[in-house]
Amino acid sequence: MALPKVNEVLKFNLTIPSTGQNVRYRPYLVKEEKVLLQAFESKDEVACINAMCDTLESCIDPADNIVVSQLATFDLEYMFLKVRSKSVGETSDILISCKDCNKQNDYAVDLELVDIQVNDNDYIVEITDAIKVEMKYPSYSAVISGDGIDTNSVDGALDLIAGCISAVHTEEERLDCNNIDKSEVLEFLGSMTASQLKGISSFVENMPALQHDIAFKCSKCGSDNELTLKGLTDFF
Repeated sequence: MALPKVNEVLKFNLTIPSTGQNVRYRPYLVKEEKVLLQAFESKDEVACINAMCDTLESCIDPADNIVVSQLATFDLEYMFLKVRSKSVGETSDILISCKDCNKQNDYAVDLELVDIQVNDNDYIVEITDAIKVEMKYPSYSAVISGDGIDTNSVDGALDLIAGCISAVHTEEERLDCNNIDKSEVLEFLGSMTASQLKGISSFVENMPALQHDIAFKCSKCGSDNELTLKGLTDFF
């Protein structure tokens, strides 16, 4: 008689922040955790993100038809955090420096309390009276694409912004940027003034992120500390 398999049944539900779609998932398994640990130990950002994507692809119900690599960056981080909390434990032990004496303090983050707020950002940015830009949040696949985008450079930042433009609206038509070569979109961005570009770039800069406020008393100097954890790496 063959040994039984465990954790084959989907047990939990979560809501994708940017779309509101409900999906079912299971905890990740030992074989999947092994791949994650190897990726994290490598300290290779792309390898880590790919391992997270692969893990979520395995854990989410295939019937929900989710293409993980096409999700917004904050969607993937939020979903991975939720899956991890059901797989390893609902708390994460981290070290935080005291603002006054720099003593490293142990802190247990309750991952179940971590949430993400998708604001009512206007997805339509007005460039001129006759031209408007329809925006979308960048996906992880866009951020880590093989193009070698360096978001700290001007060209890299423009490349990322170009990938976040879903369509351009004129008085006559809606131009779907999925059907337009990126070089043409970059040329369109290059024709803007700095103030016009700022309206578009602020959409990307202000996109939602994992965020959680914490407070603790330093074990060495007794100072009260308050800070905000932001982004997946802050929680581990």
